[in-house]
Amino acid sequence: MQQLTLNIVDENGVWERIERDFTSRLPLRNLIWKGGLTQSARFIEQLDIKVTVDEADNVSSHDTLALASEHAGSGRLLNICLLESDSDADTYKAVIKPRVKAWVGRVSQRKGEGWMIVYVASAEEIQRMNNNKFLSMRTSVFDRLKSDFQGKKDAGEHVVLLQAGAVESWNSAFLAMRERVVQALEERVSQLADDMRRMDANRMLPGWNYCKFFVLKEGVVRLYRLMGLQDEALAQYDELEAVFFQLLGAQRLSWFSTFGGLAEGDDYSDVLDTGKRAYGRQLVETTISLFDFRTYLFGCQAQLLVALGHYAELAERAQRFIATFGRSMREPGTGLSAAFVAAWTYSTCMNIAEILEGAPASGGGSVRADGGSAMRALAAAKAGFLAGARQQLDVLGALWQRLPSSSDDVDGLPSVANPVLAAALATDERFDQIYVRTCEQAAQYYVESGRRRFARAMHGDVARLLASRGQWGGAARLLRTLVPGKTEPLSSLDVTALERLAECERQLGNTRDSLECVVRLIARPGADNGYAAMLGDLCGVLGAELGDKRQRMAGDLFKAVGAAVVTRNDTLCVEVQIRSQVAAAVRVDRVAAVLTSGGGHCLEVEFVARDVTLASGESSVMLTADAVSCAGRFSVAAVCVAIGGAEFVAAADTQLSVLLAEHPANPAVRLRPALVADIGCPALRVIVDTRATSIAAGMAIRLFDASSGAPLQVTCCNYAGFAVADGAIVIKDVMDAGCSSEADVELGVDPHMPPTAITVCALFKTATAERRVFVGTASVDTVPALAVSAHAVALSESRVAVILRTQCTVDSLRLESLQAAVPGAEWALGEASTVMHRGDVVTVVREIADSLELRLQGEARFVSPTEDFNHPRTLRFNVVCSAASQAVAVHMATGSRFCRVLEPTPLSVRIRIVGSTAAQMRRVRVTVREDPAHWLIAGAIDCEVDVGDAEVCLEYSLVALGPGFLPLPVVCCASVDQSVAMGTLVDADFPTLCAVPNHGAMAVYSVPVVVRA
Repeated sequence: MQQLTLNIVDENGVWERIERDFTSRLPLRNLIWKGGLTQSARFIEQLDIKVTVDEADNVSSHDTLALASEHAGSGRLLNICLLESDSDADTYKAVIKPRVKAWVGRVSQRKGEGWMIVYVASAEEIQRMNNNKFLSMRTSVFDRLKSDFQGKKDAGEHVVLLQAGAVESWNSAFLAMRERVVQALEERVSQLADDMRRMDANRMLPGWNYCKFFVLKEGVVRLYRLMGLQDEALAQYDELEAVFFQLLGAQRLSWFSTFGGLAEGDDYSDVLDTGKRAYGRQLVETTISLFDFRTYLFGCQAQLLVALGHYAELAERAQRFIATFGRSMREPGTGLSAAFVAAWTYSTCMNIAEILEGAPASGGGSVRADGGSAMRALAAAKAGFLAGARQQLDVLGALWQRLPSSSDDVDGLPSVANPVLAAALATDERFDQIYVRTCEQAAQYYVESGRRRFARAMHGDVARLLASRGQWGGAARLLRTLVPGKTEPLSSLDVTALERLAECERQLGNTRDSLECVVRLIARPGADNGYAAMLGDLCGVLGAELGDKRQRMAGDLFKAVGAAVVTRNDTLCVEVQIRSQVAAAVRVDRVAAVLTSGGGHCLEVEFVARDVTLASGESSVMLTADAVSCAGRFSVAAVCVAIGGAEFVAAADTQLSVLLAEHPANPAVRLRPALVADIGCPALRVIVDTRATSIAAGMAIRLFDASSGAPLQVTCCNYAGFAVADGAIVIKDVMDAGCSSEADVELGVDPHMPPTAITVCALFKTATAERRVFVGTASVDTVPALAVSAHAVALSESRVAVILRTQCTVDSLRLESLQAAVPGAEWALGEASTVMHRGDVVTVVREIADSLELRLQGEARFVSPTEDFNHPRTLRFNVVCSAASQAVAVHMATGSRFCRVLEPTPLSVRIRIVGSTAAQMRRVRVTVREDPAHWLIAGAIDCEVDVGDAEVCLEYSLVALGPGFLPLPVVCCASVDQSVAMGTLVDADFPTLCAVPNHGAMAVYSVPVVVRA
């Protein structure tokens, strides 16, 4: 930019003496200027001005455009005539005055130029002038100059006195000089303002020219810029831009010769370099192209924004300029290729980013108070321009790849002026370096601005480039850092990164990792159907790699939404509803549902379907389980969908359950109470029914406690075809379809704590060598429904009473027969059946010869109401019993004996008889009231006793013959010599409840009896 000049006219050689002092006071400072278009006073801190000496006078131009373009913002601003003389009055009039008058006449006619006469006087001359003033004499040369050339109406001084050695004199002279400069500037601006108003008023008239209007207004801009009023200058350019777009909308652009952009180097220029071409001359001559004009106008605005330090505003304006002008260049008729527009956009973006790089650390004059926010915004702007440059590299790279390697022409771009871009288009290696560097710089600035999502996008572009070059490993490593965690939602950028990572992993042979990426892509909402084929292909490749194995994959591609049992005559079926998130139909190799019974001992059943097609949305799949037969309520623990070598779990939002029946065709194993069992040995009956399936190589049957899952050991089985091995039941023979076989087995469990429910598990092979399993649970009473006990009671020294008792331990049964035998005696209940309910007792008493130990053998046959009466069950017993000893207990209360179960030992009773003072012979007899079947009486039954002052005790034994409240025996006593009826000595009207022990324990009980004399 040219400078304003101050021309010194020196004919007396004064300048050489005062030059140093004069130039040391430049530039002019602290000017108050009131000539702005806004009519508001402005303070000019300093005004740079160039000093010329005896410069030749230029021909004054009265052309407004010439003035605006050449002189408004440059050229001579002030003319100073330096004088020094000691001449007398005649010399002044004859020589000095005419010469000065001619000079003033010339310079005063120039528009926008001021003039001054500076008379330089010595100290002696100053003294004389002061003395003359005291004497009221005005005869000095300075006085004459002031009188002749200082007009009465002039604002400010045109003639000033300067004493070179006096600072005050210098200050006074420069004060006047500043006034002359300001006045000249105001005159220039005022004149240009008047011209602009007239021209703007004629905008709609024919012949109006925007370029000339621009030149006129730019003259004011130059003045503002020279005065340091950058904001005023920027406002003028903004007005010019607004007018341009108004005219652009009206399509009144005939003032521009062509669109332009076809000259060499137009694709690359420094935005701040507005002097690249003679734009001003072209504007005056109306030969400028639209391309050059837009470039020049934005460059001028950018210069002012940089001067003001408004980098943030520059970034915003640059973004708009690149976007709008880029669209204009792409319009039909411009003659510009896509490659040219891309190269220009790349160069401009990089140029703006470099300019922003020079912004100060405070954020570049931002109006924001928060410097940190301003810096982040500036970093975001730089990142945005770098990202824009990277986009143009994509365009140029795509165009370049279509051309033969020997061609230098890139789709209509004969040469690239930008050296960096030219190097990028030279080789793949250089292109990749510049591309990666641009992306990394943009990512760095995005991170500084806090826009990490955009930074990830830049890294994704680098990965895309590496993948396009076949550098799959580098691309995959970079993409793995960009993909979010599996539980995080996916944005559009994440989807793109996942797609690229899936391809990289596939190219690297990491089939599982590639498949995981595809699964995540499918599982997201709104996924298209293009991933279905990728899913099938990758699963197939994974299957080829794994062989018969399958890899469990994470992801919610499938969901189980319903389950129900389907009744069929030949197999066990479960229908499962599966919702597929794949947008297209998927061919599935296998669908398996694992059903579990839950509880402490978990049973699992797997239902399978093969070669299934799952449609997008919900599909019903029929699953079968021929290998397993298991009845009961089962929960759907898992549903697995296998595609190739991948297996996906179809989870359920709610718990699904089904009620399974036994397999209708597979063999079944039933558990029933044993038909023949020994007392004290828990046993059950195992029934095998082959139904519609033949068993090729036998069957292994194991029993478990259903509540705890503990195995139950089978200890004995003596039936043909059945054997016991390692606690299990083994059938070794081949069994044809429709056959049935059964056997009683004994269990090695505690008879006092038998299992309440038993689970049976049978393993076998069919005729086609298929392994199958039957699992069932049944509540079976392994302890016989009858409790049989035998006891011996000593009646005398040589006789013993053997008591055989059978008690019902179930709700009801029918006792068919009861037989027993001891050495020397046999007896039976008889053939007549007896119906018994829980707690009922059947007692058989036989008196045999005394023996210390007796072995009692026999059997009881009975039938439960729910069983076949033609097949009664048999309970065998073989017990050893000893004669019970008698124990004595005396109670002083009355009552009755209550028995819940049969007593193991007799009750010994002591009768206390109290007589008178005289000795008497008494007869005592013990009888049973009403029903003699309640008690068995042993011991002293009918005898005579001698009663005196002391009491006499009589002992006898009682054995309960049935449960319930038993009335006590009656004791009768009378004098021997009296023939009167014997009186009852026992009061038994108040029954007494006695504790009852377990029938297997040995104990002695006493019956409360009181005998009165």
